[in-house]
Amino acid sequence: MLYKLSTGNNKGKTTKAKRITLADIPWREKDLEVLISRNINDLIYSNDLMSIFTERPYQEEPDILALDAMGNLYIFELKRWSAKSENLLQVLRYGQLYGRSDYDTLNNLYQKQHTGNVSLLDAHAKYFDLPDGNKIKEEDFNQTQKFIIVTNGLDQETIEAISYWQENGLKIDAITYWVYEINNEHFIEFDMYSPVKGFLAYESHAFVLNTNSSNDSSCTQDMIREKKIAAYEPGWREKIQKLQKGDCVFLYQTGQGIIAYGIADGKLGKQDYHGQTDYEYNMGLTDFQTLKTPMSASDMKKIANKDFPFRMTMYSISEETKEAFINDIKENRL
Repeated sequence: MLYKLSTGNNKGKTTKAKRITLADIPWREKDLEVLISRNINDLIYSNDLMSIFTERPYQEEPDILALDAMGNLYIFELKRWSAKSENLLQVLRYGQLYGRSDYDTLNNLYQKQHTGNVSLLDAHAKYFDLPDGNKIKEEDFNQTQKFIIVTNGLDQETIEAISYWQENGLKIDAITYWVYEINNEHFIEFDMYSPVKGFLAYESHAFVLNTNSSNDSSCTQDMIREKKIAAYEPGWREKIQKLQKGDCVFLYQTGQGIIAYGIADGKLGKQDYHGQTDYEYNMGLTDFQTLKTPMSASDMKKIANKDFPFRMTMYSISEETKEAFINDIKENRL
């Protein structure tokens, strides 16, 4: 529930914001679909996602299809009213239809709604900052499916059904939202905490940054010496702008693993790089620690019990993964 905070002598009083539905505005389900598709990384902040397809009228298709950096397929089912168990059956039905889709099928869907005659393979590499040598292969697409229901609340039957499928290995979760009217303006709040178990990160505060050693070995030494993080050239350097004061950042060197970490000071810096004005975006790190023994890629996967998009310039990790990394570093690598 959303409350207005009073000041002065009225701090003990609370005023609830008026909760409404999208139908009251009125907003169509398609309007919600467009909103989420265009802002998908604000919703699933723990995994950068690339929206590749949205539902067409009168077709048996999921509301949104999206990919992560490793080519895993996210299938979204949106409802502008309260969740019911049939919504769960609907998203599972789409899993049957699209779970076996190969690259050519996904590329065909992508081409239907994107101009420019760029293949999904190339668009994916550009979106996730993957150099030519690090592009994923066509056969890597859609190796795993993840299902997400987005609804105006959840009923108990749906919660129990999601919990059942999770316990049986299905990667499915729910995002709930609430709509409010305040001073004749309308606001939507997405609740990223999973009512089932665990949570989809609302806002990440931990990241892994590649030190660009594959392209320029001096970058790694520069970051260590100046206790900073940096990214280079348009399209990649903007990743640094995402960081806020207090974020934890691990420096990852290709072929070595995590070699250092620190806390972002929140001050964006720019400087010349190889004769190009302001081509480097950087940010200082406080509480900076270098590791005597790097945490290799295989160590990272073993410690966190998950895979990582190592090819990306920067990616977010969960609070749980961050703590696991730091605990291992303090016990074994300093």
